Amino acid sequence: MGYMRLLMDADCLIKLTKAGLKELVAHHNTVTIPQVVWAEVVVAGKVKGMPDALVVEENVNRGVISLVQHREDTRSGDRAIVVLFDPRRFDAVATDDARLARLLRSYGIPFVLPAMMIHRALLDGELDLDTAKDALRRLAPFISEEECGAVRVLMEARS
Repeated sequence: MGYMRLLMDADCLIKLTKAGLKELVAHHNTVTIPQVVWAEVVVAGKVKGMPDALVVEENVNRGVISLVQHREDTRSGDRAIVVLFDPRRFDAVATDDARLARLLRSYGIPFVLPAMMIHRALLDGELDLDTAKDALRRLAPFISEEECGAVRVLMEARS
């Protein structure tokens, strides 16, 4: 299966950053964010003094995360994600936002949740079981109990 080309929203990006997993996900996938997500996470985050903003800015500067411009004037990250998604450029949208997930589903746009990215890396042999369980443990405070529990069950089935 290999890596996925992901178009990532701010919610997913922030949660992965807080869990210390953004680099791991970016190492095993191509991660792209819309310009408006950059503004939401980095520009607004720096104004608010959020340490995640500096980490994401550094990742973009180092090429760990790519930026994509959008022609349409979109002030919303969700709208930019829908407008920018092209299956020739991206395999899925990475999000943990329930409202965006419903919108993506209505448009037939594939999406992946943060915990499922960890599980996929495990299935693809990119992570061993202990590393995947540790990554899920680090992500757990930032995601729903349902998402965490479902992936935990999937991982335990491999033990």
